[in-house]
Amino acid sequence: MTKRSTKLLILLSSMQETLLHLLLALVITASVLTFPLDFIEAPLYDLRQFLSIKPAIDDRIAIITIDDQTINQLNDINPLPLSYHLKAVQKLEEQGVKAVGYLIDFNKVERIDASSFQKEIVQDFYRSTVRLNAQGTPFMLGIPFDLNGEVTAPYPLNQIPQSVALVHRDGTIFGKDKVSRRALVSLYDRLAFEMALANKIYANETIHNPPGTYRAADTDAQYFLMRYHQNNGLIYDQNYETFSYPRYSFIDLIEGKIPEGVLKDKIVLVGSLLRENPNDYTLINSMSRFGLTPKILVQANILDSIMNHQGITEVATPFLATFCFFLSLLIIIASFKKRPSKLILYTVVLIIGTFALSVLLFQPIPIVGNLWLPLGAPLLSLALSFYLMIPLRLYSEHRKRYELEKQNKMLLEVEEMKTNFLQLVTHDLKTPIAKIQGLTESLKRSLAEKLNVKDLELMNHIISANEELNHFINSLLELTKLDNQGIRVTLQSKDINQLLEAIVIKHRFAAQAKQIQVITHFETLFPIKVDSELISKVLSNLIDNAIKYSPEKTSVTIETREVGSFVEICIQDEGIGIPENELPNLFSRFYRVKNDTTFKVKGTGLGLYLSKYFIESHRGTVDVESQVGHGTKFIIRLPLNLTEAEIIQPELKTKINQETLKETANA
Repeated sequence: MTKRSTKLLILLSSMQETLLHLLLALVITASVLTFPLDFIEAPLYDLRQFLSIKPAIDDRIAIITIDDQTINQLNDINPLPLSYHLKAVQKLEEQGVKAVGYLIDFNKVERIDASSFQKEIVQDFYRSTVRLNAQGTPFMLGIPFDLNGEVTAPYPLNQIPQSVALVHRDGTIFGKDKVSRRALVSLYDRLAFEMALANKIYANETIHNPPGTYRAADTDAQYFLMRYHQNNGLIYDQNYETFSYPRYSFIDLIEGKIPEGVLKDKIVLVGSLLRENPNDYTLINSMSRFGLTPKILVQANILDSIMNHQGITEVATPFLATFCFFLSLLIIIASFKKRPSKLILYTVVLIIGTFALSVLLFQPIPIVGNLWLPLGAPLLSLALSFYLMIPLRLYSEHRKRYELEKQNKMLLEVEEMKTNFLQLVTHDLKTPIAKIQGLTESLKRSLAEKLNVKDLELMNHIISANEELNHFINSLLELTKLDNQGIRVTLQSKDINQLLEAIVIKHRFAAQAKQIQVITHFETLFPIKVDSELISKVLSNLIDNAIKYSPEKTSVTIETREVGSFVEICIQDEGIGIPENELPNLFSRFYRVKNDTTFKVKGTGLGLYLSKYFIESHRGTVDVESQVGHGTKFIIRLPLNLTEAEIIQPELKTKINQETLKETANA
């Protein structure tokens, strides 16, 4: 297979994986957008309403309430007779108000005070409203709405401009929890009370529908998501009946206790607010903190939003679908590339980020306004993507784990076969090599007088080569023994300086042959517990390497000293040095530094591997510092107070290696 076809296959495989990700994200997005998620949206919407920055009130709006104070002082019952309402309208006319929205059901007034509708009071009331409208002060009645439609006021009050005043509550749609989140804009193509009043106030201007106005699918009505306004951080305090908008009692109005000019140019809403009448209150948020709020306060907020063109706009469906698709795609891609623990973290971060984004959009953004990003679909997209991809990822991980376990099993079998083969071969080679060694030395002695110089040199080469082969076989035997049986560390109190002196004497002739000076700086040390045989092998190997890889007429320095709770041994040469990129592999099996000098020097690549193992068996460390062309320095640290319990036994070492292999296979 050519390189070009290989690249093409990789590209096709990558495209196939990408298309699979896109298809899964598309299916999840299409699914979540069809689910009814109002039960999730409603409380999350209320939470953002609570967290959002609320606009300040329009100080042109004032509220007058027929409250408990009014009923008690008039010593009457609600609804009040029409004569009181006539006084109120006349007082409002004297105050010079800008507009009046009268939210009283006069059908109930008629039933209690029917005689007043047969006298001049009703005519006076009607004439007062006509006079206000003629003077440019709009007067509008807010009439109720029941199952049969509008409930108009009795004649002649039905001639006064009037419109349905309905505080909508989510009863059959959205939250279905009787919370007032939406305001009525129009019903059966007729403007609702607040919208109609705003159009009367600004008769010479075009009053547009508030932002976010939409037509409900099941009803012939238009709504918009209203915004609640605050004054000094307050919307309504039910304990003290404190309003965000200026509020006055009905009794103070008709008795002239409201100072002159206070209501001048104000848009006044008149309505009922009695503690014992539940119809005068509504819930504006499912969070219990808000409690019940007067309907007339809600209607003031609706009017405020309409006049100042404020509302909450739901983001477009294409944007919501794209956002859900993007979130699903992120989780799907992450599920194939990240560990399950990381995937959980990413999912949580995306959930928090999505909510934070929705809260940010809900704030009053200049020009754009408040944006409502529904959270049900995005959160469900994340949840579905996570819970669908976790089984797929686990299945994929199971398959990978199974394949890795098979490979690991095969590798262990191959490793065991290799070890057995090496042990068998090296063991069987020991005997013929020993015979060759013995026969060669015997021939050399018996024929020494008959052989010329050249033949003797050849004989010496045979003996030298045989010794190298024997050394190689001994190293392999030691390695196989290490793998199969491990080593037993036998601790004895030994003076490290004495061990080093003996080893230096052993390598004296090799150093003299290359005119290398071995310099020793030994600090006086107390004996420490070590396995003298193993440590001697380590020190001998390092000193031998220092001599082998050093040029002629250089020096090898050996130092000992006590550093903290360790004895430190430094062996430094002035040799060729080791490249930095080869240092990480220096203590690996059969690894030899690749340069011209190492090719000339015979070696197995096992000396440093075994040295590191023997040192670590003693709970010690071995480090190397090297610079090309300037030499190499090995630093060995052995603990001063090693005990039998602290030794890493060979059996434990083997178990650790096997567990590491299993963990690698499971990763």
